[in-house]
Amino acid sequence: MQIRCRVVAVLLALFAAACGGDDAPGRAAQRSPAPADTLPSSSAVGPSPSPTAQASLANPSFSLVAIGDFGTGDAAENSLAEAVRSRVRSHGADALVTTGDNVYPEGDPSYFDAAWRDPYGWVEQADLRIVASLGNHDIEEDGGQSVMQLLNMPGPWYSRTIGDAELFVIDANRPSDPRQLRWLQKSLSRSDAAWKIVVFHQPAFSCAYHDSTPEVVEALVPVFEQEDVDLVLNGHDHAYQRFGPSRGVTYVVTGGGGAPLYALDTCPEGTPARVAGNDTQHHFVTIEGSETTLRLTAVAVDGSILDDFTLGASRP
Repeated sequence: MQIRCRVVAVLLALFAAACGGDDAPGRAAQRSPAPADTLPSSSAVGPSPSPTAQASLANPSFSLVAIGDFGTGDAAENSLAEAVRSRVRSHGADALVTTGDNVYPEGDPSYFDAAWRDPYGWVEQADLRIVASLGNHDIEEDGGQSVMQLLNMPGPWYSRTIGDAELFVIDANRPSDPRQLRWLQKSLSRSDAAWKIVVFHQPAFSCAYHDSTPEVVEALVPVFEQEDVDLVLNGHDHAYQRFGPSRGVTYVVTGGGGAPLYALDTCPEGTPARVAGNDTQHHFVTIEGSETTLRLTAVAVDGSILDDFTLGASRP
């Protein structure tokens, strides 16, 4: 009897060891991975990417799709171009807006097929207007003349009215050009559009590889504030970032169109609050508006939503 009891005790001990408690090594190995919000803050600032369907504003008077730093001709650009095309097919759009660096590495016509015609040749066939700006890579060959011709740009700075918005494209390769500044201030001042959107390459505010552009901050930001600009779209840093509103102006960096991505940095003191950002996914931006509402959505190549916000018109 005593031997039989000992055998039973040994068997029970072996069973307990095999099953283990909550702290047993076998159980620990099966625990769920750390939640996504423990990822480094540089990967996502603000809300985490959402897999929700791409939202659409009810009855918009205009719809835009914006891309930047895209013209590499590689797989990343082609994948994003197909995602943009899918969005346009399902939701429609009036124009494709670019924040520059349309043709890598130096805006040479020999790269036009790979950088533009192959991935985005469908844009003109879909009857989308092209509202393009020049990046630093675009001007390395003949000062950007060939790229402007490719993208039907009337010049390095110009404006386009689309629905209730007026888009003002400027050349941030020369932000202090007095002719450009006079044109910009006069054009913004006389515009009666519900939404004033300025598009250029080198960002006013950014916390990534290139950071903010002091010449732009000095020469252009006061004009934006004085003339009631609502939204500024930039590229150059290959990531997504949203700042502000700062004195009424919202700044968005959309440089994730296909070129290798840059990591986000901590913003230095004096930078407007960065309320959203992502440096892990290539993306495009949709902008829909009516007379009273402007909605911007940053969409990753896989369809997830990186940022989604709405502005309401606030005119005196």
